[in-house]
Amino acid sequence: MTNAAGSTDSLPLTVTTAQHLPLYMPSPAVTAVSYDKLRITWTEPQTPNGRILNYVLQRNESTPWSVNSQPTNVSLQYIDSSLVPDTTYVYRVSACTVAGCTTSAATSGRTRQHVPSLMTPPLAETLNATAVEVSWTSPAQPNGRITLYRVLLNNTEVYSGLSTSHQVTGLRPYVVCEFVVSACTSVGCTASQPTTSRTDEAPPTGLAPATLRVTGTRSVEVSWQPPARPNGLITAYELRRNGSLVQLTTESWYIDYDCQPGTTYSYRVTAYNSRGSVDSTATVATTLSATPGHIQPPSLTVLSSADIAVSWRAPSAGQVVNYTLYMNNSVVYTGVAVSTVVRHLTPWTQYGFHVAACTLGGCTTSHEVQVRTFEAAPAGLEPPILEASVVGQISVHWKRPRSANGHIVAYELYRRHVNDSVDMQGFEFYEF
Repeated sequence: MTNAAGSTDSLPLTVTTAQHLPLYMPSPAVTAVSYDKLRITWTEPQTPNGRILNYVLQRNESTPWSVNSQPTNVSLQYIDSSLVPDTTYVYRVSACTVAGCTTSAATSGRTRQHVPSLMTPPLAETLNATAVEVSWTSPAQPNGRITLYRVLLNNTEVYSGLSTSHQVTGLRPYVVCEFVVSACTSVGCTASQPTTSRTDEAPPTGLAPATLRVTGTRSVEVSWQPPARPNGLITAYELRRNGSLVQLTTESWYIDYDCQPGTTYSYRVTAYNSRGSVDSTATVATTLSATPGHIQPPSLTVLSSADIAVSWRAPSAGQVVNYTLYMNNSVVYTGVAVSTVVRHLTPWTQYGFHVAACTLGGCTTSHEVQVRTFEAAPAGLEPPILEASVVGQISVHWKRPRSANGHIVAYELYRRHVNDSVDMQGFEFYEF
């Protein structure tokens, strides 16, 4: 208050204006943390116009949510998680007082790329016996930019590129192929579940000649292996003898009983599947001739205590291709000669011999004859055993020799004085 004499001041009075909406809320900053997380940071409004009660964050057109009720003067942040990889999100931040909220301008941010979430199995269409067309679709959620697709055939890569189909050629007929397709981003790849496909059949190839085994004068056993490359399911085999069909079968063997002795036959096999056939080369076999006639027992001549000469005559009929000499049922000779000497035998031992004569048609065996080798000097006689029984008497015992090599007809005992020389002239001779 002021008059002519002067002025005076009243006590001060503080008055606070009512709060209002914040003025200018800066746009937030958005940075990628990972493939499914974004970090949103912001600062307080330039002019709060009151006490900031909380901040409200809105992503795209989603319902806003409160993220902070007691802010400070430093930068604030929020990590938004469970997002979709390689996706752009738009964020707005609102600062709120009791009077209301002020919203910032929008800021966008993009999550990082990740491997694709799901790759569906490819489709495999068989084109022919050597080719398959493989096609696939892009993953429903690629989680980034697809940089390439990889096609694996039985774990071996056969294609790499950006096409969504590929024709695999050069395959073998009638084989099962397993295809897996991987979709790749810059982060990595995701593989599909496998898809299998089988190429078409083709005529078989690589049929080896049949194996022939002559089993008698009138029979031949024929066997064969499947083709090296059946190229499908073998449905039948044809067996031809000398050009004529003798058997149509699914087996891999046949016994031909309709043969003649001593006759040569040619056999050829044909294998069939749904697309064609393959022939083997021909193989030949000759049936056995007749068995030999009766053969006499061998003749035996003892040459010494360790050697026996054995000889025999050819059988009454048949062309012999081999003789086999048996001693005590063990083979001691085989060949085409009609005599041999059996050596290194044991002296004074009984041996039995028989001979078998064989033609292509079979064998005939003689009866057994026996003979004993000559005697030989005994072997393995141990020193005698001496016992002093009474004064002036010595009991002498001895064992039989380990190898008598004949009949023991006598024992000779020699005695000498210990001071005598060791030659036989110093011995006294006794015979028993």
